[in-house]
Amino acid sequence: MAINANRSQLLWSPVLGWVLLSCVVSGAEAQIETPTPALQTIEELEISPADLLPVPEQRVLGDELGTTLGAFTLYPSIALMQGFDDNVFASSPATTPPVGSPFTTIQPRLELKSMWLNHSISLLATGGFGFYTSAPTQNFVNYGLQVSGKLDIRDNIYATGLIAYRRSTEALGTPNVAFAQAPTVADTLPIEINFYQRFNRFFYQLTGAATRYWYYDFSTITSLGLPGLSRDRTEFDERIRLGYEITDDTSVFIAPTLNQRIYVQQINIAGQQRDSRSWGVNFGATTRLSEKSMLEGFVGFQSLSYIYDGTTTGTSVFGLTGTWNGYEPLTIRPQILRSINESALTNYQNFINTAIGADFTYNVHGPWQAVGGASYNSADYTPAFGVPNVNPRTDYFVKGSIGVMYSLRPQVMIGPLYEYTQGWSTDVAAGGPSFTRNMFSIRLTAAR
Repeated sequence: MAINANRSQLLWSPVLGWVLLSCVVSGAEAQIETPTPALQTIEELEISPADLLPVPEQRVLGDELGTTLGAFTLYPSIALMQGFDDNVFASSPATTPPVGSPFTTIQPRLELKSMWLNHSISLLATGGFGFYTSAPTQNFVNYGLQVSGKLDIRDNIYATGLIAYRRSTEALGTPNVAFAQAPTVADTLPIEINFYQRFNRFFYQLTGAATRYWYYDFSTITSLGLPGLSRDRTEFDERIRLGYEITDDTSVFIAPTLNQRIYVQQINIAGQQRDSRSWGVNFGATTRLSEKSMLEGFVGFQSLSYIYDGTTTGTSVFGLTGTWNGYEPLTIRPQILRSINESALTNYQNFINTAIGADFTYNVHGPWQAVGGASYNSADYTPAFGVPNVNPRTDYFVKGSIGVMYSLRPQVMIGPLYEYTQGWSTDVAAGGPSFTRNMFSIRLTAAR
């Protein structure tokens, strides 16, 4: 009975948040607060080399894109990559000889945007398909469907919403994996509603969000890992952002946050109860340095508590995202985020993930463009409550990419890319990574 009571208390907060938000949205408007994206791998929906080598667009080539369809504009694009991966399974040479394989990835994208004077709606369909000649267990099929919109209520007041369905793949050689060979697939269903109002130089934004997670295992899970059914859950988020515009281009804000994580299995296969709730507060600023340069950053604190045993994980958090184009030929996009994430391991109930990285494009001369990026990722695991003899563990990953793209014609580019990845851990014996990985590829991008 005590357990059920705790779960009822956990559910009450998101329900109350949604009720309050619905009352506000009935006569108001909102702006979607876009989270900083995590640094990703080619097996995920947003392919890492594709992020480093963006499909040609107007701000890069100076040519108008899109096909007009009545009051809408359609933006199609596709990225094709053919290459060789010398360590497909991210294995340690000390224990298992690395397996290399040619690979092919295909990344189509279709976006339909309204061109209305008031209100807006956007439909987005993306895909990421990968095929490994010598390692077919690593083949992946990822995709995403998203609908988002904006309701203009009156000047400085609007509401926005988003609903999506996304499929991604948890790849070997990335944090928080526990499968033996064929990757685990994750489906997510996020829903988000926002309300935004500005008066004079003050503004506030209310956000209510819920995301459902499903996990599917396609190979044996290691003895220290959780199967997909023990990871299925729903997460709720309630956020408030209170801000002040110092100038027309710079604003500061404070953002309190609440989060609840509720698992489908009240007691997982390891006999653990991982329902939790957390709170946090962030202080940040947004600044527009020029027409093409805008940055947003924050620092704060997050505390996550488990309902059943009362244990708490607290940490400082920070983030930075945006685009810098202070030197005209060069564009830099930073991606920095620190947060508390759920663990797929039985010995650790969560991990503090720190991702720091940036990618760039540099217009060398005429049709030539240099591209690349670098990232650092650390995962500090928190031992699970009641599990004896668990050693502290931190996994590290570094990645660097460099390449060149040549414009065959407007909106069509081709070029080589080299990517290096290394992973290591303070506890390799417990399943931590220990590998190096080299990828060589040729990439073709086209947009219309």
